[in-house]
Amino acid sequence: MDTFIEQIQQTSLVEWLGTATGLVGVYLSIKEKVLAWPFYILCYALYAYLSYSAALYAAMALNACFIPISIFGWWQWSRAEHVGGKQGAAAELSISTIRGTPLAWTIAIGIIGTIAIGTLLSRFTEGSSPFLDAFATTLSFLAQWMLGKKFIENWLAWIVADLAFVLLWGSQGYWVAVAMFLVFTGLAVMGYASWKKEVRHHAS
Repeated sequence: MDTFIEQIQQTSLVEWLGTATGLVGVYLSIKEKVLAWPFYILCYALYAYLSYSAALYAAMALNACFIPISIFGWWQWSRAEHVGGKQGAAAELSISTIRGTPLAWTIAIGIIGTIAIGTLLSRFTEGSSPFLDAFATTLSFLAQWMLGKKFIENWLAWIVADLAFVLLWGSQGYWVAVAMFLVFTGLAVMGYASWKKEVRHHAS
């Protein structure tokens, strides 16, 4: 408990701001608001800066790569939002289920990415649980891409990725990070339930 309190006290303003923007981004995504994407971009930029400051270059690269993925999502949702002059949530980009070729590519990338990144981490770094780290990282990339396409399965991917990060950070004793990813897991569950309810509503 003392360690957890000490970690909270040592958490920087930039880290708190990064966490807050991430949480707001997830909440707005659940509500299908285009405004979610600027918050995601700010969150990843802040965490890229924090990672660079801490000499965590792999984490810096991960967060930096999330920025163009978020720009893609922003473009997808914004383009759909203005079709026919409609305003509000991304009205024309409907929630859908990933299937067929996109599903096959997603599974293939997930497997190949986990094996490739895990192998590199195990051979060239002293990182803990390299393949679990690689799995969580690869799945996060895919989840962010699926969110941009409004595939409902993005929330399931986030749940699994966030739980993997809980195990990773917990094994290193970073309890603030564990708490954060548990909150993200809960939000992902809410997101899936909310989007599922909307799909059923439109189907009825």
